[in-house]
Amino acid sequence: MKKTTIYLIFFLVISNKLFSQYKKEQLIGSWYKVRTEMKDSSELIPVYKDYIKHFEMTFEKKRFFTDYYPAQHYKEASFDYKLKSDEIIVSKYYSYKIEKLTKDSLVISEQMKGVEDDKLKRHYLIKKEVILKMQQKKNENLLSIVANPFYTPKFNDNINLYLNSRLMKRHIKLNLKGTLKLYPQTKKAITKITYRDSDIITMQENIIIDALNYSFSLWDISGFENYKSITINFVIIMERKGKNSYGIRVGLLTNSFTQLLGLYGLTYTQISDGNKFLKLGILSYQKEKYEQAIEYFTKSYNSNHTLVESLYNRAYCYYQLKEYDKACMDWGMLDSLGQRKAKELLKKNY
Repeated sequence: MKKTTIYLIFFLVISNKLFSQYKKEQLIGSWYKVRTEMKDSSELIPVYKDYIKHFEMTFEKKRFFTDYYPAQHYKEASFDYKLKSDEIIVSKYYSYKIEKLTKDSLVISEQMKGVEDDKLKRHYLIKKEVILKMQQKKNENLLSIVANPFYTPKFNDNINLYLNSRLMKRHIKLNLKGTLKLYPQTKKAITKITYRDSDIITMQENIIIDALNYSFSLWDISGFENYKSITINFVIIMERKGKNSYGIRVGLLTNSFTQLLGLYGLTYTQISDGNKFLKLGILSYQKEKYEQAIEYFTKSYNSNHTLVESLYNRAYCYYQLKEYDKACMDWGMLDSLGQRKAKELLKKNY
């Protein structure tokens, strides 16, 4: 084991002073995200294994919109922005750096004061028109298609609220998978349930099927009129925790419950506990109470597995206690998660 100096992970400002001049006309339009990584080229840690976050960014002259729901016309997040050289300025503290911009592709990375590159994301995007042309060419000889996040009709409402209103608070605990087929030429919709975690077909399931079967008029099928049918996969998680605690979550364009859970992210408890124990761990470290800090960093990571800094800091504490094998085990775990800094630390110390 070779000894070297390891520093506790704190947020530091790293800025890039290389500037290029871009014109707003180059940026204006809609872009589909095709890949995301951390700014230091580490792999993104998803909130759930195999979860893929899809979104579309649309830039206008003074505002941009981010849409995280490819099969729905709702819930766009919008922000004012200014374009200065190669920087999309959103606020005094937050911006995107344009690393590449052509007529077809865009690469942007997050910039935030006080935050290191391994906490910031880099997004690779393709112009919407290019993606649509590719999808249309792929399907040009098909009469029936399966919709995907890059090529799909859109529901003209919030589908969660639509189904919730029809359940009229008669929710139960129920998980479903199924397909919704839209028939543009006959203006019909047909729903089929392919999985249920109930032994019986419940009243709630029938309500959902009826609601989806009558939903054709709520779908925007512009550009899909010539297909005989469009299949939209879906998953549903319905909950009833008490008299006043109920709801339904719907994931479109997927047959994975994990993908649906990832769309909603970690729970408030997971996030708050992760941050709380991380802070307590740093305070213990500052008092050189390394064993106590290890306990807090472990609890932090177990609460929120996206907080890789908890593992970095735990490895540092092990190193201070001369438990080098355990430090290397943490770096090895981080390396297996695609974390670039951990790979370098493991190489230097193993």
